[in-house]
Amino acid sequence: MGKVDVSGANGYNPKLQQSLEEYVAEQAKSGTYDLDANLALLRHYDFAPEGAKLDVIATVLIKALMRLPEPDFAQLLQLVPEQVQDEQPVAALVALTQHLEGARFRDFWLAQDACRDVVAGVTGFYEAVRAYILATISHTCRRVSKGTLAECLRLEDASLDALIEEKVAKEGWSVAAADMMTVVTLPENEQNVIHAQGTGQGGFRFEPMQLAQILQVVQ
Repeated sequence: MGKVDVSGANGYNPKLQQSLEEYVAEQAKSGTYDLDANLALLRHYDFAPEGAKLDVIATVLIKALMRLPEPDFAQLLQLVPEQVQDEQPVAALVALTQHLEGARFRDFWLAQDACRDVVAGVTGFYEAVRAYILATISHTCRRVSKGTLAECLRLEDASLDALIEEKVAKEGWSVAAADMMTVVTLPENEQNVIHAQGTGQGGFRFEPMQLAQILQVVQ
């Protein structure tokens, strides 16, 4: 099916609910995304909660989580009743988002294990999450051990090596041995230069505090 028109009063037409639900399923399968249509669907559920479908709400929230750091998840969650937010898998998705936004990547992957069947059915979920994690790391530090990168991204050696090789070729990453480990150096940007200046020189540092448990940064 194609894009569902939710402009103007049409977005409040109750006859559109089934089409919007089918559109959510299409987004999950095809990797497309339509925030306006998903907002319209949750408004329908808000007006007529007896017709709400928990699995569809979960899919909408998964698609929004994949848009981080955009605020789509919070915007959509406001339309989900509190009692529904306490139900699974919605509660688990809220926790996953909080872990990602707090840069608690180890906690994210552990929590993800409990709802893998839910998120794995959405095309591109893991790619989107890893892209967000990489963006967070690149905005925080310039150098990170390969082992820490593997933990943050939960990638095995072969997959991690392929990712690093791609980033070296296309985005200016570099790799070198240092103190008995492999260290990945990321390109400079305004954010990671500021963080690096704040940590001083020498040794392994944890920067910033929200990443302290998992990002072992070489400064």
